Order: sequence, then C-alpha cells, then structure tokens
Amino acid sequence: MRTASITEQLYAELQCPSCGDHLVSRKSADPWAICFVCSRDHRFFIMPQGPLAAFTATAASITLPEIGGLSTLDIASFWLSDPRARWVLNDQLAILLRSIVESRRISSEPHFSFCPICGEAVEEYERPLDLYMRGLRCQNDHRWALRGGRLFSAMETVRLELQAEYSDAVVSQLIAAWLKRDPHLEPNLHDSVRQVLLSSPLCPQGAT
Repeated sequence: MRTASITEQLYAELQCPSCGDHLVSRKSADPWAICFVCSRDHRFFIMPQGPLAAFTATAASITLPEIGGLSTLDIASFWLSDPRARWVLNDQLAILLRSIVESRRISSEPHFSFCPICGEAVEEYERPLDLYMRGLRCQNDHRWALRGGRLFSAMETVRLELQAEYSDAVVSQLIAAWLKRDPHLEPNLHDSVRQVLLSSPLCPQGAT
C-alpha cells in the first residue's frame, strides 16, 4: 500500500475548486490520503491508489485479531491505517470510515467552479474523458472531468484527482447502500466495518 502523492509544484500552487482560494495540506483521519483545505474549510483529498477488486472481495473473510475489544471508532481507525487491512478495504468504505471518525457535519458538498491549477473560473465543455463525466475547462485551457464528487485531470501533462468531502446526505445514502446485504457488496464488507457503519449518527433507521 502506497500513500497518495502529488508533485511539489502542484502541492504549492493548488487552488480550491469551490471558491478559488489557496489550498494547504492538513492532517486527516486517513493517513494514506492527502487532505487539502482552504480558508473557507472546503476539503478535498488525493486518495491513494486503491486495491484491486479481487483483493477487496476478500475483506469479509479476513481475520483481524488486533481489533478485538476495540471501540467502533478505534476499529475504523485501524482499518484506515493498518497496511494489511487497508489493502483489502474498498475505496468508498475508506471515505465513509474517515467521515465517521472525524464526525464533521457537512451540509452540502463543495461545488467545482474554479480551476485547481490557476484558480480561474471553469465552464463546461463537451469532451470529457467519457460520456459519464462532466467536462470543465478554464480560460487557460486547463481541462477537467467531473464525476461523483471526484475531479480528474483531462490533460496528459497533469496527473491529479481530487475527491470532494462527502456531504452528510451522501454519507447516509452510501451507508444505506452498503448495509442492504447486496450480494455484490457483501464480500467487501467485514463485519467489524458493518458495525462501524451502523454506529454512525448518519446511518438510516432500520439499516442492518
């Protein structure tokens, strides 16, 4: 498992896609990700390269004696930090666990209105990376593709993905989806992670 990375130039110049202010790095509950925050508390993350689906599909059956007797929050922190556990942890579950540990209340997700490189306003264009993405471009021709709160560089010369912080509503919806006993998701969901999701104040009533 490798931590997320970013070039020194981008690290120094990164602008908030929501308000255009300068982004600076801050610690988060996910030691493998890089967290950036602006003066208005908009948070974005560079996530580590996630494990292959073949590995995450083994998560439900992994044995972790180290978590015996831990609180739900400590279990969540263990899954986020331990290399062996993280290697089989689904990326979306990692984001949910981080949000549960941090307990931040986010009424809405940040908008993507400004270029992360130069801070200029962006407008839509018609050639994103695929049909399921929304294309964004600034006046300096920095091109981006947006899907599901994640902004991807659409330029060969820039490698960058920024994940917006999930809103409370999105966290609640995703927790519900993971707890539906979906046969396609169940192999990815260790029982200890299920208990963490169930413990969240954002877990919908009736979820199991």
